[in-house]
Amino acid sequence: MTIISIIKKNIICVIIILAIGFHITLIYKYSTFNFINSNNNRNNLPPQHQQPSNIQHNIQHDIHQKPHYSNKQSQKQPDESPLDGQKFIYSKQKEKILKYIDYKQFGLFNGGGGNSKSSNPNDNGGIYKDLNLNELDEISSWSPNTIVDFNKRHGDDSLPSICSEIDFNDIKTCEGSNYYQATVTPTPVLDENSMNYTLKPNSKYRAKFNYYPREFSKQPLITILTAFYNIEPDIFEESAATVFGQSLQNFEWVIVNDCSPNQTLVELSLGKYRELAKSDPRIVIIDLKKNVRLPGARNAGIKVARGKYIVSLDPDDMFENTYLEKAVWFLETHKEYTLCNAWTVGFANKSYVWKNGYHNGDRNLKENQITVASVMRTQALRDVGGFDSKLIHGMEDWDLWIRMADNGHWGHTLEEYHFWYRVSPPGKWDAIDNLAKFNAFVENQQMKYKNAYGKGVPKLSRPPQEKMEAVEDLIPFENNLKKCRPRVLLLIPYMEVGGADQFNYNFAQGMVLDGWEVSIATTKTAENKWFPQFARVTPDIFIMPRFSKNTDQCRFLAYYIKSRQFDVVYVSNSEQAYHYLSYLRANAPGPAYIDYTHSETPKWKDGGYARYSFGSEKLLDRSIFASEHLRQYCIRRGHNANKTATVLIGIDSDKYVPKPENRAIIRKELGFPDNVLVIVFVARLESEKQPEVFAEVLRRVDELGYDFRAISIGGGLLFNDLNETISKNGLSEKVRLLGNIPNSQVSKYVSGSDVFFLPSKVEGISLAIYEAMSQQVCAVSAKVGGQAELVTPDVGFLVVPGTPTEVDEYTEIIADLASNLTLAKELGKKSLEKILNGFSVKDTLHKMKEEFCNSAIVTRYTTPMFTNKVFSKLSNEQAVLGHEYERAIDELLPIWNQLSALTKQLAPPPTITENEIKRKPSPYPLHKPEEVLDSINITGLRVVENIMIEKKKVDRKMKIILKDYQEQFIRRNPKFADKQLVPNEFLHQYNHGVDNWDDELPYPYQQQEYVAYIPNAFIGTGDSATIFDWDRVFLLNYSPTQQETFTMPLEESRICHVEKTKKLVSLLQKQFSFENFIIDQLPKLTLVLDEIELDPEIKILVPFSDFAKTIMVDTLKFSPDRIVYFKPGAGWDPCVVFFANTLLLPTPIPPGQPPREMISKLRDYFYQKNDIDVSGINRNVIMYASRKSTLSPLRKVSNEQKVIETIKNILQSQGEGKYEFIEWDGLETITPELVQLSSRVKMLIGMTGANLLPMIVCQPNTIVVEFMHENPWLSFWSTSESLQHENWMIPIKATSHDSLEIQVPLDQLTNTLNQIFNPEQQSSLSSNSIDNN
Repeated sequence: MTIISIIKKNIICVIIILAIGFHITLIYKYSTFNFINSNNNRNNLPPQHQQPSNIQHNIQHDIHQKPHYSNKQSQKQPDESPLDGQKFIYSKQKEKILKYIDYKQFGLFNGGGGNSKSSNPNDNGGIYKDLNLNELDEISSWSPNTIVDFNKRHGDDSLPSICSEIDFNDIKTCEGSNYYQATVTPTPVLDENSMNYTLKPNSKYRAKFNYYPREFSKQPLITILTAFYNIEPDIFEESAATVFGQSLQNFEWVIVNDCSPNQTLVELSLGKYRELAKSDPRIVIIDLKKNVRLPGARNAGIKVARGKYIVSLDPDDMFENTYLEKAVWFLETHKEYTLCNAWTVGFANKSYVWKNGYHNGDRNLKENQITVASVMRTQALRDVGGFDSKLIHGMEDWDLWIRMADNGHWGHTLEEYHFWYRVSPPGKWDAIDNLAKFNAFVENQQMKYKNAYGKGVPKLSRPPQEKMEAVEDLIPFENNLKKCRPRVLLLIPYMEVGGADQFNYNFAQGMVLDGWEVSIATTKTAENKWFPQFARVTPDIFIMPRFSKNTDQCRFLAYYIKSRQFDVVYVSNSEQAYHYLSYLRANAPGPAYIDYTHSETPKWKDGGYARYSFGSEKLLDRSIFASEHLRQYCIRRGHNANKTATVLIGIDSDKYVPKPENRAIIRKELGFPDNVLVIVFVARLESEKQPEVFAEVLRRVDELGYDFRAISIGGGLLFNDLNETISKNGLSEKVRLLGNIPNSQVSKYVSGSDVFFLPSKVEGISLAIYEAMSQQVCAVSAKVGGQAELVTPDVGFLVVPGTPTEVDEYTEIIADLASNLTLAKELGKKSLEKILNGFSVKDTLHKMKEEFCNSAIVTRYTTPMFTNKVFSKLSNEQAVLGHEYERAIDELLPIWNQLSALTKQLAPPPTITENEIKRKPSPYPLHKPEEVLDSINITGLRVVENIMIEKKKVDRKMKIILKDYQEQFIRRNPKFADKQLVPNEFLHQYNHGVDNWDDELPYPYQQQEYVAYIPNAFIGTGDSATIFDWDRVFLLNYSPTQQETFTMPLEESRICHVEKTKKLVSLLQKQFSFENFIIDQLPKLTLVLDEIELDPEIKILVPFSDFAKTIMVDTLKFSPDRIVYFKPGAGWDPCVVFFANTLLLPTPIPPGQPPREMISKLRDYFYQKNDIDVSGINRNVIMYASRKSTLSPLRKVSNEQKVIETIKNILQSQGEGKYEFIEWDGLETITPELVQLSSRVKMLIGMTGANLLPMIVCQPNTIVVEFMHENPWLSFWSTSESLQHENWMIPIKATSHDSLEIQVPLDQLTNTLNQIFNPEQQSSLSSNSIDNN
């Protein structure tokens, strides 16, 4: 029988088989389409540690090299990548998951929003079009160097255009007659406190922006109507310049020549525009045959107007650049309004500012408050009949406003100066100047418009934001501008006095002068008193709350980004901007999205803007930080290191220079004596700047009898509180509060002072300190953020904020400077030297542009991830939630402020009744340490429980250096594969200081970390290495249980040999096992590293053990002669007591509860000393930690071989060669080899005990699987949480900490590992299955 006949007889079976095959193929083809990151093999690890799914990811990411790529010049190529010889692995049938994306539409392959000069014309979208979401996400997590190398290996040599140096010849060609040279206006612009009326919109000194359409629109959005009559050409040219200089370019300009008799003027003024109209269809010139006067000429223009909106511009008046764009957006999004105008600047015959308008309501019925340049809905204007053509002597515009009101129309006045009104000489407007005619006009109006005069004008107000108000996606109009220069959008909260805004200004100015066009959008309601400063560098500024609804801000930004074609969107310190990111990435693709973060704020929203930065990592192409400290903080919190960079705030040292003459000037101005310390405090007066600390320090310095004078510059919520406190303390004559003053004046007061004082709770690196130091003024500030990178001990002083001794330390510093003016002067000179050596604003700009290039490289891969319908829908909902969050804050904040004020008001005064303690006189140097020790009554020593109280109440001379403050971070329950297990039942309530195992477990020992310098101290023999001197013993409690860190020294100490050292650090406290040394003692080393490295005389006291010697000498590379070994316990031969002329005592560590800051820094120190760069490490090691070589005979794993085989089998199922299995024998030490190995560990598995201590050198997010007996001992869980590991437990019943052997349940082990590697699998075990195996 032939094959064909067989097929014919079984045709139905054949069809079924083919159909099944087709469906299998189809399912396989589309199975990779997944919007959720594939975590099956990643287990929620940060991007830099995740394993790839479809990509050969053995690339060594180089996050340190950040070159400024150039398409023009030959650049040094990145290091050869291990991708050499490998191919990017695609599935056999490529997934077409991005079918909703039109790549060409967004210009994704032409430079990330710009126009690349070196695109490959044959790439047809390059490799990007063939990548699925997981692959795009994976590539975008690489360093820019690696991405560039990867692109080259796949035939794409193009780089974003912003990676090239700017070619101004190209710009000239592109801009043509619109070409301009960058200008920074010499004085503030539109500053109502000191208005410069010569800086008209067309002034050559005003900042420029190239506003020109990409193409002319067939249907104009707005008609600009100009009635022309005998206007001088130079005056008309000024008006014309502001028409063509509008940021809204979708206009038509209708010029109505009202039969001007002077044909020479007509030709001189209009001739060039008649010619221009031949190539620019936006210009329409109408020549009337008969003179119809002003209202009639306007009506003639209204008849032919094609714009949806219309605005009247007289031929001698002017608009600011962004007026029409803002007014039209307002009317488009506020349908209840018909008209919109703005504040006015009067010039020419009279100079003034005019802030009246529609908001003056019924006052407009008595006298006109509204200028003629109102943007109106054209149809409404036609419906009411246009202007009254009979009013040829003036007031035709006032008549129109009342007629609008009479017909139910009214408007809104933008709170910005946008209209320049040329004031005519007296006598031009007869009806206005003649009182009788004016009164007659008003009476006539009352007769004509009875509805308006009877009911008043319509009472309109901008509607409040509704709860969960919808966000619209449809952009109401287009305004596509031509782009010839690179552009960046600064998205910031406001423009106010402050370091962040000063940096933003310096940055914007530098970018403009380097050839970029800078735009600014602000998100938060504020006075924006620094708008006149920012207007010096760009006219393209949009304070969104003034013209846009809150829920329309993200839609406006999407419109704005598409209009300008920004290369980079730069977010800084704006909560709303972070809320908008997902919306913008979905609705405004193309530019690179980056953020710049100045500081972390641990007590505000779990890190403040730094928290927003690493939380938004997937939505950002690059995160830039103002200090390396801050960058490392964010990396520790989970930010992908490959997507981060540090760019220090630079200072314009040519602008901020020492001006010693200002010392005499400000002292004379403020009435200060010549020979007294002058302190200046510059900041927004808000809680994070701690003005109350400023006031209290001054009170104490004054109380101590030191003379000084002080200046406070800046306004804010706490201005009145500070003023009241200064007055209450009787310091009004010594302290002057200047409030908000022009920035140009701030420099005068700073350069004339001796000390810049800024006791902030939160800073990155304060720009104000940069400026002060550049002006040769020393800084006294807070040790927060990256401040220590700038204010080093040789140039100034830093104090840790939020500690019990904070005010005391500031007081002591200011008092010392007040008593020694020479010291302040010397520190000022050194401060200037430091600024001149490495803190230049030019360096900052250069590095920032490098990071812009890097971000544009990344955005080629991130943009396609967000431009799809699903993400667009989700992003809209995210925007709704963001707006609702802001609405709720605005609603609740006043209530919170009232509650706080009431709580403060009702708080009872503190009652302190303590007996004064006096120390015995020191026996030194009259007696030797041996003599003193022999005479001490050990049991009679006064016990010191709190070293801070001891300094404050008893020993004020004791030196205490404050270190980091250990915040109350959140720990998580251990994870169990058995979901039916109840944590409280196995782990037990109150075990290890945990009240309830509810998966949110605050670290219970938040405390100030310090190093106390104790002179002439003994370290006595016993079981805790207790410190004591001639009259006191330091037992030191740790809160909240008030347990003592040390025990009393033994009586036999009095007869021991005394071993003397000059300077000694003691790391010791109770217990001396390997586990106690690693968890409770060694982390304290991080508090004294600075001191140890600076002072070679300092020695370190550790337990007498082989593991301590190996760790300190072999692994941490300390010289052997710097290590001193302590023999614990009674009866040691010989009996030794140590004596130190100066003992450095770090903060105690609660046993088994290492603080996160200390132990994380210890891990980093291990890496540093062993030359390990974790950023490039491929973590694929699974380590099993045996107890074969532990000193303790307890808890040996009886079925260890089966455990190891089980682990290997599960790893094999994950893919051949994917993981490397290592068995660690549990030897109780940490060697250099173990550090190298552990840094590569992805998962650590083993019985609870010291064998798990390689975790101390495992990276964050390492998975720790701990075999745990009943009544668990939880020191290792607590340590892994402090190290930011992920802890899993396998509970083993009927065993204890003292069991000699323990059998590990293999089914539990299998189930646990399967859930870790495959998180979607649910536990199939019941709680009874713990008894198995």
